[in-house]
Amino acid sequence: MSREFLREEYLRLDIVFTPVLPAREIAIAWLSELDFEVFQPTNTGLIAHTPLKSFLRSDLEEVKEKLKKLSESMDWCESIVETENWNAEWEANYEPVLIDDLAMIRAPFHPPPTLGLDIIIKPDMSFGTGHHETTWMMVKTLMKLDLNGSRVLDIGCGTGVLAISSVLLGASDVLAIDIEDGAVKNTLDNAKLNNIKSIIVDCGTSDLLKEKHNKLNDVILANINRNVLLKDISIYNNVLKPGGDLVFAGFFTGDVKQMRESIISLGLHVVNVIEREGWACIHCGKPVE
Repeated sequence: MSREFLREEYLRLDIVFTPVLPAREIAIAWLSELDFEVFQPTNTGLIAHTPLKSFLRSDLEEVKEKLKKLSESMDWCESIVETENWNAEWEANYEPVLIDDLAMIRAPFHPPPTLGLDIIIKPDMSFGTGHHETTWMMVKTLMKLDLNGSRVLDIGCGTGVLAISSVLLGASDVLAIDIEDGAVKNTLDNAKLNNIKSIIVDCGTSDLLKEKHNKLNDVILANINRNVLLKDISIYNNVLKPGGDLVFAGFFTGDVKQMRESIISLGLHVVNVIEREGWACIHCGKPVE
């Protein structure tokens, strides 16, 4: 791996939920907001790690109490461990992601599919791989759109799965944005693995769309989280062409009503909603003026 691993003490959480879903997926989302870096889903729950210096005990206790209410029972165990090369260990068990028979998201060491879209993503637990339900739904929705010659914005790009998929599906102009420097580098590395040179990648928030990247887009892809989406949806709408498509994910099925209300308030219409393992994805359209 290109990333260097420094010896450092980490807090390790071993959490067991009964039932496992949707509590496990909600735990990943909430712990991500506390700067937990590594998640290992298990059949019974979740193993998560964060540097000891990176979290506040009060914030963690708040999440713990909220998670207790999501399942019949929860077993929460904390321990202190030294940094390991989690990616190296995890890669050994990494499996490709199949999106029906339409696409495969795989590592460079997996054989390519015989049919469908072939998306190569270097395994990196920090920025995602395509295994998460939200990415699965986003790619499935994306593949139903006509992207030939289109301009696409991938906001919150992570590993660049959606930006890369857009190019492979015929998009001619793709911009990927993320707030993390590591995600920007990861997206560029993965674009290179897929022999793609046309993706523009930038680091920053949605503020970049107000001046620097304010061109209108045919398609906007935003797989982030509910709070960010609700805060920035009007910004996305301002850089979406009339007749364009906007696809959201990163929120739970219980958030669909609030998301739908925000979408409709901007004059957008809901084209389709799909759900998977407690998560949701909404495809919206912007009316032609």
